Amino acid sequence: MAVKALLALYPLLQGDYRAVEKALSALEKGGLDLRVFPTHSEVSGEAEGVFQALKEAFLAAGAEGPLVLWALLTNACQAQDPFRRPERLQRFPPGEIAKKALEGFFAKSALDLGTGTGVFAEAFAALGLFTVGLDPRADRLEVARAKVKGARFVEGRAEALPFPEASFDLAFFGLSLHHLDPLPALREAARVARRVAVLEWPYREEEVGPPLGRRFSPEGLQELFQKALGSPPRLEATEGYLLALWDKG
Repeated sequence: MAVKALLALYPLLQGDYRAVEKALSALEKGGLDLRVFPTHSEVSGEAEGVFQALKEAFLAAGAEGPLVLWALLTNACQAQDPFRRPERLQRFPPGEIAKKALEGFFAKSALDLGTGTGVFAEAFAALGLFTVGLDPRADRLEVARAKVKGARFVEGRAEALPFPEASFDLAFFGLSLHHLDPLPALREAARVARRVAVLEWPYREEEVGPPLGRRFSPEGLQELFQKALGSPPRLEATEGYLLALWDKG
């Protein structure tokens, strides 16, 4: 079984960083996927190899003196991903939709709001955009980080974005706006981006997807943009989805 360990080392002798250096050196020699962040490190691989790597890192660091090591083990990256089911990807092809969201618009960066496990963030990153995916669920972000190496992922809510104004060219809601408080979410998206794109289910009863009461009709979506941003979006409807595009004037 493949697992990921999120770990950090804290020498009890404050300021003694040799223990941390020795632990990282031991992890690097383990031949596993190692990523080092300012707050923690991540090591991924088969369970036995990860456990052995953690042991070696602790022993190497412990030779320098007393320390604390914490490690969170997860196999979340191996869980079934409902966002990547073949039938869903066929209906909402990420690459095609990402290109439509950027049609007639020059962009270098994208913010994927309600990214889930990073399906659309991966599509924008594949087009060469600097991409950030945001979601309030840490478990989904763990899967996104494991599966999508070309984007960055941040935990947070779309109604109160942790970014300054004009941070991105595109803010994209991929089947996520109906899960949010839409007015503040749209206003926050327009605050940080020049274009806001909303992908939604078509307005009809279906056996899959949200119930009709949770879907936006084309007219309802236009009224929502008008109320939140002062002008309606351009709408593109296909058999499988509805795409709304709004550009800042």
